[in-house]
Amino acid sequence: MPFPLCLAGPCRAAYVGVILAALLVPAAHAADKKAAPPAGPKTAILTPEQLRDCLTQKEKLAKGTDSAVKAKAAVAADKAEIDRTGAALEAEATTLDRTSEEAVSSYNAKIIERNGRVDAWKAKATAYNTEAENVLAAKDAYEKACANRRYDDRDLNDLQKKK
Repeated sequence: MPFPLCLAGPCRAAYVGVILAALLVPAAHAADKKAAPPAGPKTAILTPEQLRDCLTQKEKLAKGTDSAVKAKAAVAADKAEIDRTGAALEAEATTLDRTSEEAVSSYNAKIIERNGRVDAWKAKATAYNTEAENVLAAKDAYEKACANRRYDDRDLNDLQKKK
């Protein structure tokens, strides 16, 4: 039997409390859904100027998103290369002839080159993070001003004809 059977005393009160809580949670959740206020300004129809601004924002958002995706791929590729060279350098360190000045100098040069790649990667990652934040801010602005807003199809057709 998965649950202990308890029909008397404090155990019974605990089970009754759990059952009541389980029954009240869906009722409270349904009340929250019903109490949500209707969207006020979102129901207004966009003016032609607002629609033009929304279309411009949407285009800029798409371009920014594409650029951020490309930057993310470049950052990931650089990180993979840094990881690969780091693993190769670790493997090389185990077989490095430390008595040979030439071998040690060559190994140190590889380390310096990798450190330069790491610094460049950090700069790219910082730039990508800034770009991603800008895209997210643009997305939020678009959603607040334009998403789920109604517009007149004739206004949209007029704007598309002008392009």
